This record gives sequence, C-alpha cells and structure tokens, in this order.
Amino acid sequence: MRRQQEGRSGSSILEVAIRADVSTATVSRVLSGKRTKDDAIARRVRRAAEELNYHVNVAASALRSGATNTIALVAPRAVTPAELSIISELESLASDADQLLLLGFGANAEEQTNRIDTFIKRHVDGLVVLPQTDSDLSPALEAHAGTLPIVQIGGSTSSFHINWVGIDENATMKLALSHLAGRNAHGVAFLSTPIDSPEAADLFTTFQTQTHNLGMVSDPEWTTFGPVTTERGFDDTTRLFTAHGEHPDAIVCDDDTVAAGTLLALRELGVAVPDDVLVMSFGDSPESALTTPSLSTTRVPARQIAAEAMRLMSLGRSSPHWLPAHTAFPAQLVTRESTDSPRYGESDYEQPTQTMSI
Repeated sequence: MRRQQEGRSGSSILEVAIRADVSTATVSRVLSGKRTKDDAIARRVRRAAEELNYHVNVAASALRSGATNTIALVAPRAVTPAELSIISELESLASDADQLLLLGFGANAEEQTNRIDTFIKRHVDGLVVLPQTDSDLSPALEAHAGTLPIVQIGGSTSSFHINWVGIDENATMKLALSHLAGRNAHGVAFLSTPIDSPEAADLFTTFQTQTHNLGMVSDPEWTTFGPVTTERGFDDTTRLFTAHGEHPDAIVCDDDTVAAGTLLALRELGVAVPDDVLVMSFGDSPESALTTPSLSTTRVPARQIAAEAMRLMSLGRSSPHWLPAHTAFPAQLVTRESTDSPRYGESDYEQPTQTMSI
C-alpha cells in the first residue's frame, strides 16, 4: 500500500532519487532531457517521478547552475554527406556527455548569422559552426568569442580568436597522389572546382607541386575547372580522351559527383578502369561505392573532427583564457575498384597516413 505522501504535488527530487535508487543528479538529467539514453535507469526515474507526481523546473535549474547542458550547431541548409557524418558524430558525442545538441540551418551567411544570434540568446554552453561554402562568419563569431566556447569546423576564417577544426586538404591531396604513384601512374589529370576560394587554390597548388615531387607529369590541358556536377565530369573527360596527343593514365576528381561522370565517359569511350586509367576522388559519398567500377576516394575523419570540437569546447568552459586552436586532420584513404589493378606491378611508394595538428 502506498504511503500517503506519494501522490502529493510537493515531492522533492531527493524522494524521487531514493525511490529510483539513483543520485539526484541523475534524476535531474533524466527529467530535464539532458540524459537522452532511454535505458532502465531512465525508465525507473520517470516511473518514480510519476508515482510521486514530481516535475522538474528546467528553467529554474538552469538559472541556479548557470549551465543549460546544450550545445548549438549551425550548419548549411544543404549539407554534404561529409558534413552530415560530422553532425551525426557530434550528436552521438553530445548524447554520451548528457548534453543536448540544438541544430540550426542557414542557406547563406546572413541566415547562419541569425541562427548564431538566436542560440546565443538561449544561453547555450557552446557553439559549433559549419559555415556555408565561401562564407566567412568571423565577424559574427568574433562578437561572442569571449562569452562562450566556439568551434568552427572547416571553411574559411579570418579570426584569431575562434577554434578551428577541419581537413588538411594539402595532406589529403598528397595521400591521393601517393596512392596513384604507388600504382605506377605517370600522367595525371585534375578535374578541379573553380578556384574561387583559398582552399581550392591551395589544393590546385598542392596538386602541381606533388605531381612534380612524385615524378609524375600533368599537361596544363589536363587540368579543368568547373561546377560539381556529373555532366561536367562526363564532358571534360570526353574532351580529354578524344583530343589529339597524349592522354593521362590517372584522373583525380575534386568531388565524387564529378568522378561519377568521369567513369561514365570512360566506359562509353571504351577506356578500361583501372587497367587503362586510374580514377581517384574526394568525399566518399554513399554513391562512390555504387559506381561501376566502385570509386577509390578519401573519407572525412568525422569522428576525429567531432571529438576534437567537443574537447575544445570543454577546454573553453574550464579555462576561458585557453588559446584558440587550429587543428587539421588528413582524410582517410578508401581504395576500391577504380585503382585496385596496377598494370606494372605494385610499388612500395605509398606513405603511412598521418594526423597533422597545426
């Protein structure tokens, strides 16, 4: 038989904790939604709270502690597969830390700035930003750099006060070209995105430098610039292999979408992949494993990036004067059928993958 007080409205968090056989901190996290795991502990706490007619006052708890246990993430409205994998890892890590990840999307710099301002007003404990392509959100982030931990993932930045985590594009290009050199590629074409950002310009420069360092050649006519579309990959590849003169025996595409068009063009031209031409790309989109042949590519180390972002936010909360970090990880090589058949025997030229922090 229940005690008389069990149905009353004035039950305390301590009574709920005793009934559920957990700590008061666990009761607070479960009932406020900060502990997102739906396990036996959570069900026991909710059942005890219901039996005791106990309701947590989340707003009052936040005011008392000064923390909301929420992290805000601002991302582009149209996220890439790589960005989606980073978001997924961030959500998982936040959940493991009993924190709630709030998502806000913006199609341009103005919309993303508005999302940032909205989250700041909600007193989030940390902010992660994936900027829209070719957008510099430094002015918006600088205004809040001294009030909470902020981490930008990828993209351009002109700020010296914001933590930055992303991909080392130069190391990734070196990894891709070393992989092709290890399969005896000699002449390499590069289907690049337009050089309208510092990242794209650096990637093109690294391509030129590394082909020379690896003893490879790249005719200027073999480098093209254009949009990230399958049609562009098809058209540029068709021109490369129907033109008079020498043809490349390897192609590097700046995106899996372009590479899909390249593979289609080579198949229609009767050029065998990988026996006649090796094809390498960046991005490891879901479609890259479904092309014919399947596409060798590079994968964003989403877990490493997300873990570093969470670490930097934690450091920022515990040490407000922590110096901002700039950490770049090389992508991970994913080898598939488009490069798996060396024509003259394998080489031991490939170098081990390394993680670089700047």
